[in-house]
Amino acid sequence: MTDRIHKPVLLAEVLALVPATAQLIVDCTIGGGGHAEAILSKLDSEVSLIGFDRDVDALATAKKRLANYGSRVVLIHDSYANLDRHLGVPRIGNVDFALLDLGLSSLQLETSNRGFAFQKPEDSLDLRFDRTSGEPLRVKLASTSTDELKKILREYGEVDNAGRIATAIAAAAREERLQTVADLRETVTPCFRGGKRNQFLAQIWQALRIWVNDELHQLEIGLSKVVECLRPDGVMAVISFHSLEDRMVKEFFRLQENPCTCPRGLPVCVCGRKPVLERITRKAIKPTENEIETNSRARSARLRAARRLAVC
Repeated sequence: MTDRIHKPVLLAEVLALVPATAQLIVDCTIGGGGHAEAILSKLDSEVSLIGFDRDVDALATAKKRLANYGSRVVLIHDSYANLDRHLGVPRIGNVDFALLDLGLSSLQLETSNRGFAFQKPEDSLDLRFDRTSGEPLRVKLASTSTDELKKILREYGEVDNAGRIATAIAAAAREERLQTVADLRETVTPCFRGGKRNQFLAQIWQALRIWVNDELHQLEIGLSKVVECLRPDGVMAVISFHSLEDRMVKEFFRLQENPCTCPRGLPVCVCGRKPVLERITRKAIKPTENEIETNSRARSARLRAARRLAVC
């Protein structure tokens, strides 16, 4: 069942980026273990893989899927933003390949009962990746102001009519009417002003999920942590699924490749900042039409990659 519903996106493209001589792999968002399994099967028997995930259900799935690799695989229940705490001194600066797949897995969307999919009306309004920490959405909304909700919807979901939607959500939350996906859908539907209804709902769900899980802050911290852990010539690859993430990754790679802050016109650099990364992908790699036909959730995936430079 797991193999049928969990399809890692851009798999061939990711595998092409893995160094042939890699010995230490870090999968920062291991999910169902699809990418990890393919990477391990491609490389020799000496390769070790460390996988992170905030979702204990995902870790359980990955553990089962990767069981044949035994002690070569270590799975850690934590955010990749904390990966340096777990790798330890011997592994810092020795990672050959790191992957961040920022998308939701099919397992989370279809079977988690946490409200990730607006198409599942009976699911609880939770939206947390990690149910062992933080507050579920239905609780957080009860203590959030209309103005803050408006900002969340605009910044994280680029939602039109954010003020009216925020007002409706805040009122329903105060009256404790937001317990399930169906409750939230019924609350925001009167605010729909035409266009694509599913896109309207997807933007709202995206904004609230990013907020609940502090996703963009985790990404900001995590990108820097991953760079610190790479060995010279090590590769990091990031798969994003919406424009906010992709812009962050694109800008991060650009600044790591060209960190100089000297005013234009100076004949030589005097700021002393050296490039740390070299971009492998100048433009984001997109899934092929064939992949989209067989896995529609791959449609919005964008892959960017960069190589660690030796900094003197």
